[in-house]
Amino acid sequence: MPSDITLSAATRQNLLSLQDTAALLATTQSRLATQKKVNSALDNPVNYFAAQGMSARSADLLSLMDGISNGIQTIQAANQGITRIQGLVDSAKSTAQQALAVQNTASGSTATGAVVAAASGKSLLGGGTGAAADGTHDYSGATTASIFTLTDNFGNSATITLDRAHLAPSAKDVSKVTSAEILTQINQQLGQAGGFATASLTNDGRLTFTSTLTGSDAKVTIGGGSAANTVDVGFGTGSITTVSATGIDATDGSAKASVTGAAITALGAASNFDLTSGDASITVQLGNGLTKTINLNKTADATLGVATLKAQDIAGAINRQLNADTGISGKVIATYDNTAGTVSLRTTSAGGDQKLTVTSAAASTKDIGFGVGGDATKARIGAGAGATAANGTNQRAALAQQFNDLLTQISMAAQDARFQGVNLLYRSGSDPKENTLHMTFNEKDTSYLDIKGVKFDSAGLGITQSTGNFATNDEVKGALSQLMNASSTLRSQASTFGSNLTVIQNRQSFTKSIINILDVGANNLTIADLNEETANQNALSLRNSLGISALSLANQAQQGILQLLRG
Repeated sequence: MPSDITLSAATRQNLLSLQDTAALLATTQSRLATQKKVNSALDNPVNYFAAQGMSARSADLLSLMDGISNGIQTIQAANQGITRIQGLVDSAKSTAQQALAVQNTASGSTATGAVVAAASGKSLLGGGTGAAADGTHDYSGATTASIFTLTDNFGNSATITLDRAHLAPSAKDVSKVTSAEILTQINQQLGQAGGFATASLTNDGRLTFTSTLTGSDAKVTIGGGSAANTVDVGFGTGSITTVSATGIDATDGSAKASVTGAAITALGAASNFDLTSGDASITVQLGNGLTKTINLNKTADATLGVATLKAQDIAGAINRQLNADTGISGKVIATYDNTAGTVSLRTTSAGGDQKLTVTSAAASTKDIGFGVGGDATKARIGAGAGATAANGTNQRAALAQQFNDLLTQISMAAQDARFQGVNLLYRSGSDPKENTLHMTFNEKDTSYLDIKGVKFDSAGLGITQSTGNFATNDEVKGALSQLMNASSTLRSQASTFGSNLTVIQNRQSFTKSIINILDVGANNLTIADLNEETANQNALSLRNSLGISALSLANQAQQGILQLLRG
């Protein structure tokens, strides 16, 4: 067994110093090679694991950046789709407006109203009515007046009173009232009575009344008068002999929209329909828009508070409420058949654009032929007829086909607005989850944004294809209304997607900043100062050289002993 080697204290100290220097030099060279001062948990466990956590989160966030970028592209694809769809909707609007401008024409004549005119020679301009030479009438007397009554076939009535009190506010001189001033006052009073007739003058100055209703069931009757009727405006003074006229039906093939309720026995000749404790209200819709609820009860109309009503009474009550509503007055009228016990409603205008829908109102507990509240089985829909041999039919049909083709293109554009398999503008079903885009903003998915997709094909936008070849104005107007709503929906959704895009872009920038902060933080905990480490290496190299020299000097004494032994 070899004996232990004995080194001098100086030699051993120099060896230890060289070993330390070599270890430090190895550490410095490692730092220079890796550019890190912490390469493992042995170097600095606290900094090492803290840096590892930051680097791991940075990598997780970096992996989300691709999804965020794809989300931005998906929204941009949807926005492009909306822009193209809006262009197609605008084209469809233009097509519908062209169809509306094409008027159906036909041979024959349209229906005319009832016309009652003053007899020949009864001119307000001075002939046969007691007018002054200049064609004016004197209403300055306290008892001077022209009074007569106009009625039609549907319960409308107006008593026209021309006297000093009525004419003074508008006439320049009540002692010289012109025919124009008389005409203005008459039309004003007719308007206050519902406008069921209008007044005009013939070329020879005769006062004429024309019903606003047309057809053979339109009628105007002039009568009344009394001893107070002292000024003749063409129909005499005192008590007036009744004068009537009826309208003429159309010969061009057009027809009004008409609906007749089911026969109700109690409304017939027995006359025992009872509304003293009930409600028979109905809802009347003209076309696809204007709606009027007719309240048929004793609260709304005292004349209905008896137990012996018949169809005539119900029709009269309906007409009174229709005439009182300036929106529907003169457009819809009610008629009756006391023998059959039926109540009917019809439009006053004829043509293919006329449509009338009558249903029972929600509060209705009594049936007048249209059911009771909640009963849809007796609802009635009537449509008018357009003129025969209409020249515009083919043009409208072609425009309707063009309109339908545009709707098909809208659906195709919506289906093609996808990116990476995600389409925010189309789904096959009705569940929004089908095309909802989920954007994740952090590694735990606790920060996210769900972008709900929509269904923007023609059906999803509420635009229906033309099934009637745009034959009626009502159909065209309905299509235009749908297109207007679709445009509003598209603009609203574009704004929503724009807001979503702003959020995602902000989160993209924010995530990039967080990744940078984490990387810098991790580097700050582990990176080496190359200047410092270079200086350390130079110093350690010098120390190593000096240590070697010192070790050589420490061994000189032993070398001297060796020389003595050799001598």
